[in-house]
Amino acid sequence: MTYKTFSVDIDADGIALLTIDLPDASMNVWNGALIEEFGAWVDDFTTNEAIKGAVITSGKKSGFLAGADLTMLGGAKAGSTKEAFDQAFALNALLRKMETGGQSAKDLSAGKVSAKPVACALNGLALGGGLELALACHYRVVADHPKIQLGMPEVMVGLLPGGGGTQRTPRLIGLQNAAMMIIQGKALDPATAKAQGLVHEVAPAADLIANAKAWVKANPKVTAPWDKKDFKFPGGAGAMDPRAVQLFVGLNAMAHKESKGNFDAIKAILSCLYEGSILPFDTALRVESKYFTKLLSGSQAKNMIRTLFINKQAAEKGAGRPAGVPPVEIKKVGVLGGGLMGSGITHVTVKGGMDVVVLDRSLEDANKAVDYSRK
Repeated sequence: MTYKTFSVDIDADGIALLTIDLPDASMNVWNGALIEEFGAWVDDFTTNEAIKGAVITSGKKSGFLAGADLTMLGGAKAGSTKEAFDQAFALNALLRKMETGGQSAKDLSAGKVSAKPVACALNGLALGGGLELALACHYRVVADHPKIQLGMPEVMVGLLPGGGGTQRTPRLIGLQNAAMMIIQGKALDPATAKAQGLVHEVAPAADLIANAKAWVKANPKVTAPWDKKDFKFPGGAGAMDPRAVQLFVGLNAMAHKESKGNFDAIKAILSCLYEGSILPFDTALRVESKYFTKLLSGSQAKNMIRTLFINKQAAEKGAGRPAGVPPVEIKKVGVLGGGLMGSGITHVTVKGGMDVVVLDRSLEDANKAVDYSRK
Protein backbone atom coordinates (compact mmCIF):
# COMPACT_ATOMS: atom_id res chain seq x y z
CA MET A 1 0.00 0.00 0.00
CA THR A 2 1.21 3.51 -0.83
CA TYR A 3 0.91 6.24 1.82
CA LYS A 4 1.08 10.01 1.34
CA THR A 5 2.20 11.06 4.84
CA PHE A 6 4.96 8.50 5.31
CA SER A 7 6.92 5.84 3.46
CA VAL A 8 7.39 2.20 4.46
CA ASP A 9 10.40 0.11 3.49
CA ILE A 10 10.59 -3.54 4.58
CA ASP A 11 14.08 -5.07 4.65
CA ALA A 12 15.17 -8.69 4.17
CA ASP A 13 14.67 -9.39 7.90
CA GLY A 14 11.04 -8.30 7.74
CA ILE A 15 11.66 -5.08 9.67
CA ALA A 16 9.59 -2.16 8.42
CA LEU A 17 11.15 1.30 8.40
CA LEU A 18 8.34 3.85 8.60
CA THR A 19 9.56 7.37 7.77
CA ILE A 20 7.05 10.13 8.55
CA ASP A 21 7.32 12.99 6.07
CA LEU A 22 4.22 15.13 5.61
CA PRO A 23 4.15 16.69 2.13
CA ASP A 24 4.30 20.49 1.84
CA ALA A 25 5.03 20.86 5.55
CA SER A 26 8.17 22.06 7.32
CA MET A 27 7.39 19.94 10.39
CA ASN A 28 5.55 16.68 10.96
CA VAL A 29 2.35 16.97 13.03
CA TRP A 30 -0.57 14.70 13.81
CA ASN A 31 -3.21 15.84 11.36
CA GLY A 32 -6.27 14.02 10.01
CA ALA A 33 -4.40 12.51 7.08
CA LEU A 34 -1.53 11.15 9.19
CA ILE A 35 -3.87 9.68 11.81
CA GLU A 36 -5.96 7.94 9.15
CA GLU A 37 -3.00 6.51 7.25
CA PHE A 38 -1.11 5.54 10.40
CA GLY A 39 -4.20 3.64 11.54
CA ALA A 40 -4.27 1.73 8.26
CA TRP A 41 -0.58 0.89 8.67
CA VAL A 42 -1.06 -0.33 12.25
CA ASP A 43 -3.84 -2.65 11.03
CA ASP A 44 -1.47 -4.09 8.43
CA PHE A 45 1.48 -4.24 10.82
CA THR A 46 -0.39 -6.20 13.48
CA THR A 47 -1.86 -8.74 11.04
CA ASN A 48 0.82 -9.15 8.37
CA GLU A 49 2.99 -12.12 9.34
CA ALA A 50 5.68 -11.08 6.89
CA ILE A 51 6.42 -7.98 9.01
CA LYS A 52 8.43 -8.99 12.10
CA GLY A 53 8.91 -5.55 13.65
CA ALA A 54 9.18 -1.85 12.89
CA VAL A 55 11.30 1.25 13.30
CA ILE A 56 9.61 4.67 13.19
CA THR A 57 11.57 7.79 12.28
CA SER A 58 11.16 11.12 10.48
CA GLY A 59 12.18 12.38 7.06
CA LYS A 60 12.26 15.99 8.24
CA LYS A 61 15.50 17.73 9.16
CA SER A 62 13.48 19.98 11.50
CA GLY A 63 12.68 17.14 13.86
CA PHE A 64 10.65 14.01 14.52
CA LEU A 65 7.07 15.12 15.19
CA ALA A 66 5.82 18.30 16.86
CA GLY A 67 2.53 17.05 18.27
CA ALA A 68 -1.02 17.62 17.09
CA ASP A 69 -2.08 20.13 14.47
CA LEU A 70 -3.49 22.89 16.69
CA THR A 71 -5.33 24.36 13.72
CA MET A 72 -7.26 21.09 13.51
CA LEU A 73 -7.95 21.06 17.26
CA GLY A 74 -8.88 24.74 17.39
CA GLY A 75 -11.32 24.30 14.51
CA ALA A 76 -12.96 21.16 15.87
CA LYS A 77 -16.73 21.42 15.59
CA ALA A 78 -18.89 20.68 18.58
CA GLY A 79 -20.88 17.46 18.46
CA SER A 80 -22.31 15.14 21.07
CA THR A 81 -20.21 14.33 24.13
CA LYS A 82 -19.76 10.78 22.87
CA GLU A 83 -18.60 11.98 19.45
CA ALA A 84 -16.13 14.37 21.05
CA PHE A 85 -14.77 11.60 23.30
CA ASP A 86 -14.47 9.14 20.41
CA GLN A 87 -12.47 11.70 18.42
CA ALA A 88 -10.20 12.41 21.39
CA PHE A 89 -9.70 8.71 22.11
CA ALA A 90 -8.85 7.82 18.49
CA LEU A 91 -5.11 8.47 18.81
CA ASN A 92 -4.96 6.73 22.18
CA ALA A 93 -6.63 3.64 20.76
CA LEU A 94 -4.36 3.68 17.72
CA LEU A 95 -1.12 3.89 19.70
CA ARG A 96 -2.36 1.26 22.14
CA LYS A 97 -3.09 -1.16 19.30
CA MET A 98 0.44 -0.71 17.98
CA GLU A 99 1.88 -1.19 21.46
CA THR A 100 -0.04 -4.38 22.21
CA GLY A 101 -0.04 -5.79 18.72
CA GLY A 102 -3.82 -5.95 18.98
CA GLN A 103 -3.60 -8.41 21.92
CA SER A 104 -5.60 -8.07 25.12
CA ALA A 105 -3.93 -6.63 28.21
CA LYS A 106 -5.06 -9.69 30.19
CA ASP A 107 -3.30 -12.12 27.87
CA LEU A 108 -0.19 -9.94 27.76
CA SER A 109 -0.06 -9.79 31.55
CA ALA A 110 -0.46 -13.56 31.80
CA GLY A 111 2.39 -14.06 29.36
CA LYS A 112 0.18 -15.96 26.92
CA VAL A 113 0.97 -13.60 24.01
CA SER A 114 3.41 -10.87 23.08
CA ALA A 115 3.57 -7.96 20.64
CA LYS A 116 5.76 -7.26 17.65
CA PRO A 117 8.68 -4.98 18.56
CA VAL A 118 8.49 -1.32 17.56
CA ALA A 119 11.47 1.00 18.03
CA CYS A 120 11.54 4.77 17.57
CA ALA A 121 14.56 6.57 16.08
CA LEU A 122 14.22 10.18 17.24
CA ASN A 123 16.29 12.30 14.88
CA GLY A 124 15.06 15.63 16.26
CA LEU A 125 12.60 17.31 18.56
CA ALA A 126 9.58 15.29 19.67
CA LEU A 127 6.86 17.31 21.37
CA GLY A 128 3.35 16.49 22.55
CA GLY A 129 1.85 13.79 20.38
CA GLY A 130 5.25 13.23 18.78
CA LEU A 131 6.76 12.19 22.09
CA GLU A 132 3.62 10.19 22.89
CA LEU A 133 4.13 8.19 19.69
CA ALA A 134 7.69 7.47 20.82
CA LEU A 135 6.50 6.41 24.30
CA ALA A 136 4.10 3.92 22.75
CA CYS A 137 7.07 2.27 21.02
CA HIS A 138 8.92 -0.43 22.93
CA TYR A 139 12.37 1.08 22.46
CA ARG A 140 13.52 4.68 22.02
CA VAL A 141 16.87 5.82 20.67
CA VAL A 142 17.48 9.57 20.30
CA ALA A 143 20.20 11.49 18.46
CA ASP A 144 23.04 12.76 20.60
CA HIS A 145 22.46 16.51 20.28
CA PRO A 146 21.90 18.78 23.31
CA LYS A 147 19.47 21.06 21.41
CA ILE A 148 16.97 18.26 20.74
CA GLN A 149 13.82 18.77 22.84
CA LEU A 150 11.61 16.01 24.22
CA GLY A 151 8.56 17.38 25.96
CA MET A 152 4.81 17.80 26.36
CA PRO A 153 3.90 21.50 26.10
CA GLU A 154 0.11 21.04 25.80
CA VAL A 155 -0.49 22.87 29.08
CA MET A 156 0.71 26.05 27.34
CA VAL A 157 -2.49 26.05 25.26
CA GLY A 158 -4.81 24.89 28.03
CA LEU A 159 -4.71 21.18 27.18
CA LEU A 160 -3.08 17.98 28.47
CA PRO A 161 -1.23 15.22 26.58
CA GLY A 162 -4.04 13.25 24.94
CA GLY A 163 -2.13 10.33 23.42
CA GLY A 164 -1.21 8.47 26.59
CA GLY A 165 1.33 11.00 27.84
CA THR A 166 -0.17 11.36 31.31
CA GLN A 167 -0.10 7.56 31.73
CA ARG A 168 3.08 6.26 30.08
CA THR A 169 5.32 9.07 31.36
CA PRO A 170 4.77 8.44 35.10
CA ARG A 171 5.09 4.71 34.53
CA LEU A 172 8.52 5.34 33.03
CA ILE A 173 10.02 8.14 35.14
CA GLY A 174 7.81 8.23 38.24
CA LEU A 175 4.92 10.45 39.24
CA GLN A 176 7.00 13.36 40.52
CA ASN A 177 9.20 13.72 37.43
CA ALA A 178 6.19 13.24 35.17
CA ALA A 179 4.16 15.88 37.03
CA MET A 180 6.95 18.45 36.78
CA MET A 181 7.40 17.73 33.07
CA ILE A 182 3.71 17.82 32.10
CA ILE A 183 2.46 20.60 34.38
CA GLN A 184 5.32 22.97 33.53
CA GLY A 185 5.44 21.99 29.86
CA LYS A 186 9.25 22.02 29.92
CA ALA A 187 11.26 19.87 27.51
CA LEU A 188 14.16 17.56 28.35
CA ASP A 189 17.40 17.19 26.42
CA PRO A 190 18.47 13.68 25.34
CA ALA A 191 20.94 13.18 28.20
CA THR A 192 18.38 14.14 30.87
CA ALA A 193 15.69 12.04 29.20
CA LYS A 194 17.95 8.98 29.30
CA ALA A 195 19.00 9.64 32.89
CA GLN A 196 15.35 9.76 33.97
CA GLY A 197 14.41 6.66 31.94
CA LEU A 198 12.26 8.32 29.28
CA VAL A 199 14.46 6.99 26.46
CA HIS A 200 16.67 3.91 26.31
CA GLU A 201 19.64 5.08 24.27
CA VAL A 202 21.41 8.21 23.06
CA ALA A 203 23.44 7.62 19.90
CA PRO A 204 25.09 9.53 17.04
CA ALA A 205 22.51 10.61 14.47
CA ALA A 206 24.16 8.46 11.79
CA ASP A 207 23.61 5.31 13.91
CA LEU A 208 19.96 5.82 14.90
CA ILE A 209 18.31 3.56 12.32
CA ALA A 210 20.93 0.82 12.58
CA ASN A 211 20.76 0.74 16.39
CA ALA A 212 16.95 0.71 16.38
CA LYS A 213 16.84 -2.11 13.84
CA ALA A 214 19.42 -4.09 15.80
CA TRP A 215 17.24 -3.88 18.90
CA VAL A 216 14.12 -4.94 16.99
CA LYS A 217 15.97 -7.90 15.49
CA ALA A 218 17.27 -8.97 18.90
CA ASN A 219 13.83 -8.71 20.56
CA PRO A 220 11.28 -10.51 18.35
CA LYS A 221 8.67 -10.71 21.12
CA VAL A 222 8.02 -7.83 23.50
CA THR A 223 5.58 -6.58 26.12
CA ALA A 224 5.32 -3.00 27.38
CA PRO A 225 6.45 -2.64 31.02
CA TRP A 226 2.94 -1.69 32.24
CA ASP A 227 1.45 -4.79 30.62
CA LYS A 228 3.59 -7.12 32.72
CA LYS A 229 2.10 -8.71 35.81
CA ASP A 230 4.81 -7.50 38.19
CA PHE A 231 4.86 -3.85 37.01
CA LYS A 232 5.23 -1.12 39.63
CA PHE A 233 5.49 2.66 39.29
CA PRO A 234 9.02 4.00 39.83
CA GLY A 235 8.94 5.79 43.17
CA GLY A 236 5.57 4.36 44.16
CA ALA A 237 1.93 5.09 43.36
CA GLY A 238 -1.57 4.35 44.58
CA ALA A 239 -4.00 5.68 47.16
CA MET A 240 -2.37 3.69 49.97
CA ASP A 241 1.28 4.45 49.17
CA PRO A 242 2.45 7.16 51.62
CA ARG A 243 5.00 8.45 49.10
CA ALA A 244 2.32 9.04 46.48
CA VAL A 245 -0.14 10.54 48.99
CA GLN A 246 2.47 13.00 50.22
CA LEU A 247 3.42 13.86 46.62
CA PHE A 248 -0.13 14.72 45.57
CA VAL A 249 -0.72 16.79 48.70
CA GLY A 250 2.34 18.84 47.80
CA LEU A 251 1.50 19.01 44.08
CA ASN A 252 -2.01 20.28 44.74
CA ALA A 253 -0.70 22.96 47.10
CA MET A 254 1.96 24.09 44.61
CA ALA A 255 -0.51 24.10 41.71
CA HIS A 256 -3.01 26.19 43.66
CA LYS A 257 -0.31 28.65 44.70
CA GLU A 258 0.72 29.22 41.08
CA SER A 259 -2.69 29.15 39.35
CA LYS A 260 -5.04 30.21 42.18
CA GLY A 261 -7.34 27.41 41.01
CA ASN A 262 -8.06 29.24 37.76
CA PHE A 263 -6.25 27.01 35.25
CA ASP A 264 -8.38 24.02 34.29
CA ALA A 265 -5.55 22.17 32.51
CA ILE A 266 -3.44 21.84 35.66
CA LYS A 267 -6.34 20.41 37.64
CA ALA A 268 -7.07 17.93 34.84
CA ILE A 269 -3.41 16.86 34.59
CA LEU A 270 -3.23 16.19 38.31
CA SER A 271 -6.48 14.23 38.11
CA CYS A 272 -5.12 12.13 35.23
CA LEU A 273 -1.93 11.38 37.13
CA TYR A 274 -3.72 10.45 40.35
CA GLU A 275 -6.62 8.48 38.89
CA GLY A 276 -4.38 6.80 36.34
CA SER A 277 -2.02 5.60 39.05
CA ILE A 278 -4.75 3.54 40.73
CA LEU A 279 -6.44 2.16 37.61
CA PRO A 280 -5.63 -0.52 35.02
CA PHE A 281 -3.71 0.99 32.11
CA ASP A 282 -6.46 0.76 29.48
CA THR A 283 -8.98 2.34 31.84
CA ALA A 284 -6.45 5.07 32.66
CA LEU A 285 -6.16 5.92 28.96
CA ARG A 286 -9.91 6.44 28.76
CA VAL A 287 -9.75 8.68 31.84
CA GLU A 288 -7.09 10.76 30.10
CA SER A 289 -9.27 11.12 26.99
CA LYS A 290 -12.22 12.10 29.19
CA TYR A 291 -10.30 15.01 30.70
CA PHE A 292 -8.82 15.94 27.31
CA THR A 293 -12.33 16.10 25.83
CA LYS A 294 -13.51 18.27 28.70
CA LEU A 295 -10.62 20.72 28.25
CA LEU A 296 -10.95 20.88 24.47
CA SER A 297 -14.66 21.66 24.72
CA GLY A 298 -14.09 24.39 27.32
CA SER A 299 -13.42 28.07 26.70
CA GLN A 300 -9.87 28.25 28.09
CA ALA A 301 -8.23 25.89 25.59
CA LYS A 302 -10.21 27.27 22.65
CA ASN A 303 -9.24 30.85 23.49
CA MET A 304 -5.59 29.99 24.10
CA ILE A 305 -5.27 27.99 20.86
CA ARG A 306 -6.95 30.78 18.91
CA THR A 307 -4.88 33.60 20.43
CA LEU A 308 -1.49 32.00 21.08
CA PHE A 309 -1.30 29.83 17.97
CA ILE A 310 -3.80 30.42 15.15
CA ASN A 311 -4.05 34.21 15.32
CA LYS A 312 -0.38 34.61 16.23
CA GLN A 313 0.69 32.61 13.18
CA ALA A 314 -1.69 34.59 10.98
CA ALA A 315 -0.27 37.88 12.27
CA GLU A 316 3.30 36.70 11.70
CA LYS A 317 2.37 35.87 8.09
CA GLY A 318 1.01 39.38 7.55
CA ALA A 319 -2.72 38.62 7.70
CA GLY A 320 -3.49 42.21 8.68
CA ARG A 321 -1.41 43.90 5.99
CA PRO A 322 -3.30 46.16 3.57
CA ALA A 323 -3.31 44.89 0.00
CA GLY A 324 -0.83 46.36 -2.45
CA VAL A 325 1.53 47.79 0.17
CA PRO A 326 5.01 46.25 -0.09
CA PRO A 327 6.78 45.32 3.15
CA VAL A 328 9.43 47.73 4.43
CA GLU A 329 12.70 46.50 5.86
CA ILE A 330 13.41 48.42 9.04
CA LYS A 331 17.11 49.06 9.69
CA LYS A 332 17.08 51.95 12.16
CA VAL A 333 14.82 52.42 15.18
CA GLY A 334 14.36 55.49 17.35
CA VAL A 335 13.56 54.99 21.03
CA LEU A 336 12.08 57.89 22.98
CA GLY A 337 13.27 57.70 26.57
CA GLY A 338 16.15 55.71 28.09
CA GLY A 339 14.28 54.56 31.19
CA LEU A 340 13.52 50.96 32.19
CA MET A 341 11.22 50.19 29.24
CA GLY A 342 13.23 52.21 26.73
CA SER A 343 16.46 50.49 27.81
CA GLY A 344 14.86 47.08 27.39
CA ILE A 345 13.50 47.94 23.94
CA THR A 346 16.91 49.28 22.96
CA HIS A 347 18.65 46.11 24.10
CA VAL A 348 16.45 43.59 22.26
CA THR A 349 16.35 45.75 19.11
CA VAL A 350 20.14 45.95 18.94
CA LYS A 351 20.32 42.20 19.50
CA GLY A 352 17.96 41.89 16.52
CA GLY A 353 20.61 43.52 14.33
CA MET A 354 19.21 47.04 13.96
CA ASP A 355 20.75 50.45 14.57
CA VAL A 356 19.14 52.25 17.50
CA VAL A 357 19.02 55.97 18.32
CA VAL A 358 17.92 56.83 21.87
CA LEU A 359 16.48 60.31 22.52
CA ASP A 360 16.00 61.69 26.03
CA ARG A 361 16.10 64.98 27.92
CA SER A 362 19.88 64.84 28.23
CA LEU A 363 22.81 62.82 26.96
CA GLU A 364 23.21 61.41 30.46
CA ASP A 365 19.64 60.10 30.48
CA ALA A 366 19.99 58.68 26.96
CA ASN A 367 23.20 56.89 27.93
CA LYS A 368 21.24 54.90 30.53
CA ALA A 369 19.98 52.73 27.68
CA VAL A 370 23.54 52.19 26.44
CA ASP A 371 24.76 51.31 29.93
CA TYR A 372 21.89 48.86 30.36
CA SER A 373 22.89 46.97 27.23
CA ARG A 374 26.55 46.95 28.24
CA LYS A 375 25.60 45.51 31.64
